[in-house]
Amino acid sequence: MMHQIFSALVSFFVSPIDWIIILLCLSFLTRSASVKKRYRLGALVIFLLFSNTWLLNGYARFWQPGPRDITSDSSFSCGILLGGFGNPDEQDHGYFNSASDRFIQTVKLLRLGKIRHILITGGNGKNSNIDFNEGKWTRDELITLGVADSAILFEDRSSNTEENARNSALLLGAAKLPPPYLLITSAHHMPRAQLLFKQAGLATSAFPCGYMAGRDKFSFWGIVPKLDVLNKWDYYMKETASYIIYKIRG
Repeated sequence: MMHQIFSALVSFFVSPIDWIIILLCLSFLTRSASVKKRYRLGALVIFLLFSNTWLLNGYARFWQPGPRDITSDSSFSCGILLGGFGNPDEQDHGYFNSASDRFIQTVKLLRLGKIRHILITGGNGKNSNIDFNEGKWTRDELITLGVADSAILFEDRSSNTEENARNSALLLGAAKLPPPYLLITSAHHMPRAQLLFKQAGLATSAFPCGYMAGRDKFSFWGIVPKLDVLNKWDYYMKETASYIIYKIRG
């Protein structure tokens, strides 16, 4: 519960969309014409900056690791697949969401022999969906695709990345699989995920996937404001703020 409150607060305070809404609301509440103008100008500046594809791609390249060429790597004993790519529908049946590249790349890595085991970490990050367990659902999906049950480890108690790291450490210790482990998650999430796994005592090597930004070809039209770009900043700014907090906390 505390983690959900923390995440909600971080998301609110680092969201450009929320900044714009707050400034516009303040502009309607003030009676001063000059102050009203400043609020609206501030909202416009934030919108123009954070809806710019060039700025988003530049920050994404700075923040997240680039794509990994796995062909020259030797095999890892285990690939750690972070949850967050499965959601329940109205009947609590699982389906793949926009983060499903994590799952796709994990299966690909296993088929290529680059990982020998898959550790699924994640149960239910949304307590409102008590009838859906992502860890068990993912295990069933892997078995359906022909992955041997003996190659799958999973824990379904985690509801956030910090718990993912702690529970993975316990499971890998019991399984006696040698490090380092290949950590598989979305590119924008990778810096914070690796930090938390390091703090949990696990040596990991990054396999980023599911890029939202930072890999686009340059286009002059990237300077034109786009609403979807504005929305993507929420993910990057939340990850950055959380990373700084966990780094300071140690």
